[in-house]
Amino acid sequence: MSSTNQYIAVAEVTINGTPLKRFNSVRISQRFDGHHDFELSLSPDMLDGGTAAVKLKELGQKFVGELATIKLKQGEMDKGTLKSEKQNLTFKGIVTGVQLSKGQSATQSILISGSSPTLLLNAGRTTRSFDEMTPSAIVEKIISSLGLTVTVAATSNPVLPYITQYEEDDLHFVQRLAEAYGQWFFYDGEKLYYGKKSADTGVTLVHGSNFFDMEYSLRVAPMKMTAKYYDFSTDQFLSAEVTSNDVDGLQEFAKLVRDKSSALFKDNPVELAYQNHQKDNTLKDVAKLKISEISNKLAVLQGRTSEMQLKIGGTVKVKDEIYGVSDARQGAQLQETVDYGTFLITRLSHYLDSRGIYQANFEAIPQDVDFPPVDYKISSPSAPPQPAIVKRVDDEESLGRVKVQFAWQQDSSQTTPWVRVAQPMAYKDQGVYFIPEIDEVVFVDFEMGNPDLPFVRGSMFHGDKTPGPLFDKDNNIKGIITRSGNHILINDESGKESIKIYNKDQKNTIELLLDGGTTINIKSEGNINIEAKDTITMKAKTIDMTADQEWKVKAGKSEINNDQGMKINANAKVEVAGQAGVKVEGATIDIEAQAKASIKANAQLALESSGQASLKGTIVMIN
Repeated sequence: MSSTNQYIAVAEVTINGTPLKRFNSVRISQRFDGHHDFELSLSPDMLDGGTAAVKLKELGQKFVGELATIKLKQGEMDKGTLKSEKQNLTFKGIVTGVQLSKGQSATQSILISGSSPTLLLNAGRTTRSFDEMTPSAIVEKIISSLGLTVTVAATSNPVLPYITQYEEDDLHFVQRLAEAYGQWFFYDGEKLYYGKKSADTGVTLVHGSNFFDMEYSLRVAPMKMTAKYYDFSTDQFLSAEVTSNDVDGLQEFAKLVRDKSSALFKDNPVELAYQNHQKDNTLKDVAKLKISEISNKLAVLQGRTSEMQLKIGGTVKVKDEIYGVSDARQGAQLQETVDYGTFLITRLSHYLDSRGIYQANFEAIPQDVDFPPVDYKISSPSAPPQPAIVKRVDDEESLGRVKVQFAWQQDSSQTTPWVRVAQPMAYKDQGVYFIPEIDEVVFVDFEMGNPDLPFVRGSMFHGDKTPGPLFDKDNNIKGIITRSGNHILINDESGKESIKIYNKDQKNTIELLLDGGTTINIKSEGNINIEAKDTITMKAKTIDMTADQEWKVKAGKSEINNDQGMKINANAKVEVAGQAGVKVEGATIDIEAQAKASIKANAQLALESSGQASLKGTIVMIN
């Protein structure tokens, strides 16, 4: 095959409408998992209409912050002009700086530097939440807000009930999404991608022809783990074990090192940091992604080429032609062709010097699969405890959960999903149940520090929301006061110890005195009802009952027994009546009236005695 080493390359750059065609050097560095950058080195006379002298301020006004389009072309030259273009590449970036250098002589040099548009994703760390959105929709929303476009081809795109970008810049957050759901996120020099781009035909590189300085390294790595997660909604511990055998798409050399790794590393570490998984299969998918990222390090190819068609995220096919001399008359002959397979480019640098010599150095991995070809090295954010305001308490699933709003959610009027409230005890049909009220300030913590999994630890007094005058500086009063003013107060003041239960206007009160006495007070300005299905038992040394107006007792049957005497007194008249009869019985019955005693029967009257019967009076009248 013809070698691109025979070609000459030129560069054409346009910045803010200004064309630049002559350079001392052009350098472009690209990586799959980060920003790309470029440098253009030139002298003042190479600028459009340039002179021997130039001012830095003018360069800054003209170039800094502007879009730069770099086109490299490669082909055969004729009298200083590119006659036949064979290959080309285009890179689009943003100029981020200019540098003017002067030596001791009058010579000057200019360095124009810049980055890929992904730099806009590093504007600064922010905190915000997203509700009921897919990862690709979140990515598109973030990218479009920066004036950029992204090509989306996501293979895993579930609707996320709630996810937080917590103290992260946009690049870190989007890469975290890509890593969590096994998606590619990269810039290829012209376009931004979320999800794997369409397969390309690949560039064929033959060592010794258009491929030089080849380095192919193999290394072992631990590739076994178990992921565990507790799902409170189902009260289940989920577990997923993955090994190197779960990784698909590895080529021959990577498989060799994979098998060596499995034989060398026996331990099966357990990781607990996997959150928001309610099924074993989704947990296994994420654990598999982690092992897949490790597999990217098993085999790495590096090399140098003069081919200009290489792109980040693109592929190259690598071969090595081995020549030998079996017949001196025929010279070196091709004896064997080693096919190393197809490689995915993860790092790439381009360099063009003033002579028109172009070289590219690259790094690639021997696989072309759906999972990301790099480890984004993303650290999960950890959220510290913080206050929030309760917005809803009507949990339809009756788990005692609330929705709260953090300070950083107020501008967007967003809230958390339903979050649990920590209680001293919580179990089926038992425990402590205290749920904060709407607009109450609560203290929120996060499971394992995960900002997507908040829970309420407790409430806090704040501003004018104080406990009120009942609670003194000596800390004598402990208690509970509900929204409607119901009180349960414990008084620890010496000599006044008590437990008191009452409503907001204290018209109903139950008080247990604990000052050394033995009194319990129950008071109501209305009615007190005591009711039992079977028996109410009252027992005391003395029972004293007082009714200011009436005392009524009603029963199916009544019985009063006294071990000693019984006395019934009334300031007015006492009446004893029975529908069937009244029976008064005793060893001795005395009926005495201070003025007059009358015994009357409307029908018959019988007086009878087993012994002597006496009827005495000053005058006895019998009619």
